[in-house]
Amino acid sequence: MNKLVIIAAAVTASMTSYHVVAETVTPTVEPVTAVYNINYAKVAPVIDGIAHDNEWKSAQALTDFTFPWRDTPAPATEFKAVWNADSLYFQYTVTDANVAIGTDPERAILDSDRVEIFLAKDANLSRYYTMEIDPKARVFSAEASYDMANQKRASLDSHWAWKGLETKASLTDSGYIVEGKLPLQTLTDLSLWQNKQQTQLLCALMRAEFTQQADGKLDMGWMAWIDPKTPKPNFHNPQTFGRCQLVK
Repeated sequence: MNKLVIIAAAVTASMTSYHVVAETVTPTVEPVTAVYNINYAKVAPVIDGIAHDNEWKSAQALTDFTFPWRDTPAPATEFKAVWNADSLYFQYTVTDANVAIGTDPERAILDSDRVEIFLAKDANLSRYYTMEIDPKARVFSAEASYDMANQKRASLDSHWAWKGLETKASLTDSGYIVEGKLPLQTLTDLSLWQNKQQTQLLCALMRAEFTQQADGKLDMGWMAWIDPKTPKPNFHNPQTFGRCQLVK
């Protein structure tokens, strides 16, 4: 009996150790639950930075943008996207009482109010691609990767650019509008489709909401469709991503 007790205890300890090691070595990503449907458009929108309702009437309006790291209400943000056989089309309509537009040649876009879209190759973000577009339609883009073991961004190449991306923007009485067009072939070339039918993408939708202060400094607010639940502002992590689903 004593031998059985000893053997059972050893097996239990061995199993416990195995699970601890497994959890340490293999981080997991929570299943994607948030979904945005990208509807099919019989007539493609004209990318001109002007919100013509008829051009976007088939699109689903996404307005669930919040300040994950602030307790204040977020200004209104609306995202729309549609697709056809050629391209993916998107539009951000932004409410902003104080539009900040950067002028420093070295970092003008990063000092500006802007909207953001990230697309990932897989749920672990072994490779993902960013686009950040300001009210002048200027684009900051990058190819990046994430380190799951250390839970941080591993690399970022800001010299990379989206092939075939077109953007237009305009200021409005209440803020600004950004529109864009991206060829579906570019998504294919980057291996961004999540299924064989080429209808699913891993996407993150965000907004940088900046306000110029009297002392010349920027108050930097960060808005997202999905709360990544990080202690500090950080869009570069798997929790920021949901699923964008092409629907026909």
